[in-house]
Amino acid sequence: MLPDLGYNALICRYSEIATKGRNRIFFENRLVEALRRGLRGLGKVTVVRERGRIFFHPGDGRLVFAAEDLAEMRRVLPFVSGLSSASPGFLLEPRLEQIEAAVDRSFGQVYEATLTGLSAEQPVRYAMQARRSDKAFPLISSEIERHFAERLLACYPRLLVDLETPRLAVELEIRKDRAFLCYERIDGPGGLPPGTGGSVLALLSGGIDSPVACYLMMKRGCLVDYVTFHSEPYTPPELILKVGRLAGQLNRFQFGGRLAAVNLVEAQKAIRDTCESRYRTILYRRFMVRIAAVLARVYGAKALVTGDNIGQVASQTLSNLAVVSAAAPTMILRPLLAFDKKDTMVLARHLGTLAESEHSVPDSCTVFAPADPATSAKFYRVEAQEARLDVMGLIHACLDATVQVDLTTFERLPIRGLHEAVDKALAPPGRRPPATPAAAAVVLELPGDEG
Repeated sequence: MLPDLGYNALICRYSEIATKGRNRIFFENRLVEALRRGLRGLGKVTVVRERGRIFFHPGDGRLVFAAEDLAEMRRVLPFVSGLSSASPGFLLEPRLEQIEAAVDRSFGQVYEATLTGLSAEQPVRYAMQARRSDKAFPLISSEIERHFAERLLACYPRLLVDLETPRLAVELEIRKDRAFLCYERIDGPGGLPPGTGGSVLALLSGGIDSPVACYLMMKRGCLVDYVTFHSEPYTPPELILKVGRLAGQLNRFQFGGRLAAVNLVEAQKAIRDTCESRYRTILYRRFMVRIAAVLARVYGAKALVTGDNIGQVASQTLSNLAVVSAAAPTMILRPLLAFDKKDTMVLARHLGTLAESEHSVPDSCTVFAPADPATSAKFYRVEAQEARLDVMGLIHACLDATVQVDLTTFERLPIRGLHEAVDKALAPPGRRPPATPAAAAVVLELPGDEG
């Protein structure tokens, strides 16, 4: 960890937003809003925007950011979608002598901090990356890098220039009206800012895949709410607590995602008692997407999101995915469809959700699970099984047992308008009214990793 050097600015960078042409200002505004919300712990700040860069300065008459401000930046910025990277640093006049003075004041402290963990024989691998967009500046980028290398190597004999794997990296940007010097880079998620991709409802299970699918949708600017399915009393109350904790972890990447919990047990018991066992899981999932569509209607979501992955479990073959999709009256997005499991696990570990997901708690897919699940179900056969059921009656029964979970207290609260939304949400295509707008997004995800 680098020491507090008395930074007077924070530079925030974006990448994909720069490709948006005439719409760029809309995306940039959403990113600034997200950064302001995330960094509200810094108190009042001043924002200055230039093409491709957003600068934050201390407000309330402060000249520099405090040490606790730096800690807040390092905690928050990795979770702001749309942000490519950020760096606390020094905003300077774009004059060589000003830059030299700033390097002379700060480099020694960074050098000493970098020595920590190195043996006496190890060199300090160093590199400077300079970018000069102001053509009036007397030195070009490569000349700036050589100029400072000569100055620093003369003062710090353990420095070794290493442009490939530096341990001590210095970045310098020189623009027409300002220069910016920094020693660290905080990586952001990239992608697009929250709220630019619309609202989705994710079917969030307690497994590894579905939280990663939610995150990938957030990176595309979607606002995500969650729905989870349980089967109390056959599944323990700990299941909802576990999913609630996962939702809370995911909400670091957005603001205000809600969690609905649906007790599916009445539908599951009817399927168990009435239908062939090999179709149980597929029938469960068809009920899930129908009920999710009702919640999506209430929340104003444009699509459902699942953690499905081709061939991962019996219910996720192409044939079975098609049969499940046929029951959904709205679009289903499956961002993990072609992922390798190891890649999903790497991303889950990066998000901080893997340890929670690996904590084993029985879920709905394990309730009355068949020993002989169909791997290539025929649509007409599944329809024939459903014809034995009172589908709409069972949907209403499950909605009677649907609640919203407060992600702070885990209190279970009623959701209004569910039964009234059934006919509109499940009307045949062509007769279905458009979804009502919603201020927050809802992502519905099928438990894609629970079999």
